[in-house]
Amino acid sequence: MILAGAATGTLLLAGSPAAHADEPTPEPSATAPTELPEEETPVELPVNPVIAEYNGRKINLAESWEGATSCTEMPSGEVHCYDSDEEVVTDPELPVETRKATIEGARDSAAAAHPSRCLADYWCLYMDAEYKGKILRFSSDGGKNLGDYGCRDKLSSVYYWVHRWTINYGDARIIDRRSWPVNDRVRRIGAPAHVSHLSSLGYPNGGNWNDKTDVFDVRRA
Repeated sequence: MILAGAATGTLLLAGSPAAHADEPTPEPSATAPTELPEEETPVELPVNPVIAEYNGRKINLAESWEGATSCTEMPSGEVHCYDSDEEVVTDPELPVETRKATIEGARDSAAAAHPSRCLADYWCLYMDAEYKGKILRFSSDGGKNLGDYGCRDKLSSVYYWVHRWTINYGDARIIDRRSWPVNDRVRRIGAPAHVSHLSSLGYPNGGNWNDKTDVFDVRRA
């Protein structure tokens, strides 16, 4: 069954964007054993606090978001946080194409299914199910240690709607770090992604993925 699931994920990746299913495809760790013990110890990941811009001052996200409800990664690598979701589309550092597509998408009845808080071409990570609660928006390639953002083991839903496939096509992985000899838990999330409840995704040896993500790994094609 594991081999069959992997083969299905490969076929989806090889196809056109429309061929991607909304349901994430499992991706085992590269050295995953056949059996894992029920008793597992989470890894103590080092925290490198993200210092974000918020209302004209700097805040340490690993310690507190203070009054912010959302934070967005800018092309420069800086992170900007906001009191309201309306502020993000007026941020002058947000790419013009992203701003335009997001505004137009909000006006388009055909795009009504997109959560209003998500940006075009951004991976939108919500701390509550059904795309609610605090939100992190990522664009750049690479692994994001959610502890650096004060969001380790808090992720509950993920949304990703792609406007420019040529530069934003790819996928992501949610990772739960485990202590040796137990391997990390890894699950692939394809693009586009509409996962309103991470609790609907089964976790190895029982349970589900809600509030278990340590690292969110964006993988640009």
